[in-house]
This record gives sequence, structure tokens and C-alpha cells, in this order.
Amino acid sequence: MEKSARPRTALNECVKVVVRCRPLSQKEKNEGYDEVKKARPEQKWYERLSSKNPVDNKKFEGPLQVVKVWPERGAVQVYNPKGQDKLFTYDAAYDCTADTQTIYDEMVRPLVASVLDGFNGCVFAYGQTGTGKTHTMEGTADHEGIIPRAFRHIWAHIENGASPDVTHLVSCSYVELYLEDVRDLLSKECKKLTIRGQELNGFYIPEMTSVVCKSAAEMVRVMRAGNKNRAAGRTDMNEHSSRSHAVFLVTVETAHRPTNRIRVGKLNLVDLAGSERQAKTNASAERLREASRINQALSSLGNVISALAENSPHVPYRDSKLTRILQDSLGGNSKTIMIANIGPASYNYDETITTLRYAHRAKAIKNKPVRNEDPKDAKLREYQAEIERLRALIEQRKTASLDKKPKKPPKVKPQAQDNVLVEEDTVSIENENILAESTIEQEKNKTEELEQQIKALEERLVQGGGGGGKELINNLNESQVILEQRHMEIAERKKREVEMQQRIELEEETTASVTNTFTTLQQEVDHKTQRLKKCVSKYLWLREEMVEQREAHDAERREREALQAALIAALRRRLLLADSLVPDAGRPAVLRARYSDDSDSWELRQVPKSVPSALKKEHVVESVGRKSARAAPRPTTAHRLGTAGVR
Repeated sequence: MEKSARPRTALNECVKVVVRCRPLSQKEKNEGYDEVKKARPEQKWYERLSSKNPVDNKKFEGPLQVVKVWPERGAVQVYNPKGQDKLFTYDAAYDCTADTQTIYDEMVRPLVASVLDGFNGCVFAYGQTGTGKTHTMEGTADHEGIIPRAFRHIWAHIENGASPDVTHLVSCSYVELYLEDVRDLLSKECKKLTIRGQELNGFYIPEMTSVVCKSAAEMVRVMRAGNKNRAAGRTDMNEHSSRSHAVFLVTVETAHRPTNRIRVGKLNLVDLAGSERQAKTNASAERLREASRINQALSSLGNVISALAENSPHVPYRDSKLTRILQDSLGGNSKTIMIANIGPASYNYDETITTLRYAHRAKAIKNKPVRNEDPKDAKLREYQAEIERLRALIEQRKTASLDKKPKKPPKVKPQAQDNVLVEEDTVSIENENILAESTIEQEKNKTEELEQQIKALEERLVQGGGGGGKELINNLNESQVILEQRHMEIAERKKREVEMQQRIELEEETTASVTNTFTTLQQEVDHKTQRLKKCVSKYLWLREEMVEQREAHDAERREREALQAALIAALRRRLLLADSLVPDAGRPAVLRARYSDDSDSWELRQVPKSVPSALKKEHVVESVGRKSARAAPRPTTAHRLGTAGVR
């Protein structure tokens, strides 16, 4: 049983962890994975209706599964076919009967409200492939996920804002991490992007497309447009498997007109691709290559979670682009919710336990969220400055146009001898008038164009308060505020109930010896025998846990060794080809090339001319394992290439 009490202070906030268990799929029901008695038939406790809840001793009915969720305790119980059962506790746990609306109201709604107040927030789904991560985050047409519900929540807050002096700007970006390449899902070419920054100051993605939205419906259309460009495919475990990690970024900027103060809240909505095992997915060719990259990124994410949970001095954010993107969400300036998705079938026991363990470790990660006030890169300030500049330009043009009004011809009585001169002056004035009228028309068109630009910029900025009568708006605002407060109170009350239940269970064992009094020796013997059995049970559980951890570590090590061997073989093949194709004159330049993580490109280092041997020594050190390839003559024909081991 894994339980832990987490300290909370005003300066830090732990990552909130939620577990959601999906129902059995039709394929799992047909193959009988719900019948746990097949794994251990001698245990009649699991065969029928004799199972009891350890808290209220109530029997539960229904199809037997490996996973049992206790929502009132925030606990997940997993049947272990090799020994004692596993019990994990979290901030919240939901079984297959819970809908996404309940999860959003109880866990996600407070986080989105904090984003509207200027904090950074992140919600990401984690788990094995086929456990319902995309269903939880995006949902379907009939069952909305967390992302579209967050859209409606944001715009309900903006449209029912209490003060018309508050201006909002909402923008969206959508990127995916596919084969360790960051791609912009909102650009037509799905162009590749680079991650810049450092571990101390955080990483960011420049040049990604940002779309300004004016309603929740527009944000949904942006999300669907990005989903069309997202990589997906079919495997044996999932008909529509996500082949990439996707991040939908919502930026909400709020300006208060009296104080000219700007707050910026950023919400990262992350749908991770699921971990896979080739034996179960039967992936091959491109799908296998995608799976290896997915597992590599998730493994790096697990290492980061473990390092943060253990307060390690070094956190390996740079091991993967995924961990760089999520740096602020894990141990940084953000409020974070991790939704661990699991399946109930015995077929996925190992993956379920791994997911629950990582989720349990994530509970210990402490973030330091800070309200973002008056940031330098706020787009809202740029738009306001541009509007003021255009208005000043219009005033200048209006003033200039007054000086260019057409001149009226002078009213004079011409003499006979001056008729020619008068006619010439009249023609000249008429020409000037025609030119002035043309100039005024151009200035008018330019002014209208500038006014259209101002109107377009102002349309992007949403004023709080909405339209309609003032009394109706005030009543609607009050109702919205009261409803929001009720949601917050209900969520906070349920969270306290779960925490109190977990605290009671945690303190039961320590207070048992103090509260119990005995009238006979036999009662004392029975009580101590019961406590001894609990201690023995806990010892056996810890021993089994240690054995399972060792087995899991060995299995992971073997998988990594096999992957390393395959990568080394591919690397040697490429080095052999490079040695055979690169001319001797160009080899020094190739050896000076170094890959830069910051710029995501290759760079050539400057080599001092006074030390020509330095490059040679470095070349010898780096070329270990391919000395034989260089010593032998270069293979040039297909036969000699085959003899050299190039396939």
C-alpha cells in the first residue's frame, strides 16, 4: 500500500494527480481478460461476490477485473497475480462510470480559473496506448473532452465579465512532437520548429503560429484543423493511435484599463502518445520507428519525474524535446494536473502498474506558480500601442487634408488687355483644384484603410461585460460568479473529504495501540497477533515490490541494451558509408561539426592553426570502433560493399 502525506506551502504547490480507469473494451471482453480467476484459480476471493471494500466492508458486484477504483478514497486497487494486491492513493480517482464533466468540475475547473487570474497551468494525460488519453483530453462529438470544456469555461468568464474596463486577448497555438521533431500543426506546411532557451530560464518555441480567437467555437475549429495535420495510425491495440505528443497552448491576456495592468495566463493542454510494446501492438516498419521514439520520450519523462520526486540536484530535461517543452509544468512556474489513464484488463497488468507508480511519484513534485503581471512580450500591449499609433496617424492626415482644400478662383473684373492672363490663372487654379481633390480622395481612402485596421485590431480585443441592458448584465454576472463559487466549493469539499479519508487510514495503525484496551490476556494476544499479521503482510508486500521493481528494471535494461545494439549497428553502418564517401579534403570540416541543442542545427567550430594536432587526436578518440573501416581500402563496388557488411 503506497500512501504519502504531501506538505503544501504558500510558495510551492504539488502536482495534482488524477487516475481514470476506462471500461473494458469489447475485444477484451471477448478474449476473457476480465476473468481474473484464470490467473490464480485457487483464490476464490476474486471468483465471485465475496470481495469486500477494506473501508466499509461492502461487497461489490459486476464483472471481475484486475483494477478496482475507490473514488471516495482516491484509491486504486490492483490485483497482483503473483502475490499481494497493490493499493495506490491519489488526489482523485475515477472509475469507468465517471464522466468527463465530473472530472473537469472537480479537478480542472479551479486550474483554468487560476489561468484566467494570470497563472500558468498544465493538464496532461499519461498512460499506455489505448487507455483513453485522447478521449479524456479531446473527446468526441457526443462526449466533449477537457480541452473543449476549457474553451467554453474561458469564454463564459470573458463574456460575463463584471467590468467593461477589462480587455481580453485570447490566442491559440498547436504543436506536436513527432519523431523528436517539433511541428507546427496550424501551418499549411507543418513546418519544423526549434526549441530555444536554457534550463535556468526555461525553454520556449519561437515562430510557432498563433491564432487570435474571439469565441469558443473558433478555438474548437482551430483544434480540429490542427488534428487533421496530426500524425495518427492503426495498431493492434488502438484503431486510431496517436503517433505523436501534442500540445495545445492557450494564452489569455487581460488588461485593466484604470491601472493599465496586464496579466498573462498560459494553459498547456497536452495529449501524450501512449507507451507501447512491440509484442502487443505488432508494429513494424514506420510504426515501429514511431513507437521507439514515443517510448524514448516517455522514458525521459519518467526519468524527470523520478529525479524531481527524489529532489535530485540534476534533472535531465535535455534528454528529450518533450521534457524541455514540459519543464515549466514539472517543477517550474505552473499549476499542473496529471491524468493517469489505465485499463482494467489483466492483459495490461505490467503497464498499469508502471503508470500508477510514475503517477504516484509525480505527487511529490513541487511547482512554484507565480502570477504573470506586466510581461514584456504581452501581445495586448503591442495591439494597444498599434491602435494608438494608427489613431495619431489618422489625426495627422486629417490635419494635413485641411490645408489641401481646393482653391476658389479670384473674383476680379478683368480688363480687356488682361483677358489672356486671367484665363491662364483660372486654368492653373482649376488644375490645382483637380490635383488637390485627387490628393484628398487618396488621403480619405488611406484614412478609411487605417480605420479598418484599427477596427480589425479592436475586434481581436474582447471587452468584458457583453452587450444588452445594464441591469440584465449585472444579474447575469452575479449568477455566473455565484455558480463559479459553488463549483469551487464543491470541488474543494470533495478534495478535503478524500484527504481526510486518506489521513484517517494513514493514522489508523499508529493510533490502534493507544485506543485499544484489553480486559483479558486473550484479547491482547488476539490483537497483537492481528498486528503481527499486518506487519508480516506489509513485509511481504515490500519484498514483492522490491522483486517486481528489480524485474522491471532488468526488463527495461534488456530493452535498452537491445535498442542500443540496434542503434550502434546503424551508427557503424552510417560511419562506414561516411568514411567511404567523404573525400579526404573535406574530412577536417566534417570532424569540426557539432550539433547545437539550442539552435537545433549543426555548427562548425573554429580550430586554432597553431595546434593542428588537436583535431587529429580528437578524431582518433571519436573514431573508436571504425578504425578497421578506415585502415582497409574503401569499398566502391556493390560486391565490396556487401563484403564490408553494408546492407
